[in-house]
Amino acid sequence: MTNGKQCNSEDCNAIYHSLFLAAEHNPGCKLLTVMELDLDAGLAKRAYSSNPDAYPTSGTKPIIHNDWFEKVVMQQKPFLANAPDQMGDQFPDLDLITSLGCGAIVNVPVVENGKTILVINILHETGFFTPEKFQAACALAELFD
Repeated sequence: MTNGKQCNSEDCNAIYHSLFLAAEHNPGCKLLTVMELDLDAGLAKRAYSSNPDAYPTSGTKPIIHNDWFEKVVMQQKPFLANAPDQMGDQFPDLDLITSLGCGAIVNVPVVENGKTILVINILHETGFFTPEKFQAACALAELFD
């Protein structure tokens, strides 16, 4: 997508909104956010949110090196939690997630030049992600090839 360069915010927003529209169609989503990662600085930035009132796109937060980080960012494997009790302590905003009617999440890494640069977060109601819908969610990363 960026070939190692940051795209301007207008271009990125258009790309991310297209991603949201694709996710709404297949696999389906109630909420989609995109986190841009700066691994060298140890920071994550929410670059897109389909619900900016609940999840604004301002500011950065430190990257926490936990089990989720190891799997999604370092091993570059998608994460699936199909119920709130499967999210564990990986999601400190679990109360907000569930208040929005979401109880299932797929986190999909986007890799460029061997580094995870983005994580696509697709959320829906508890139990939503069948194996087919999980695969469709994972395929969204291909939009950045």
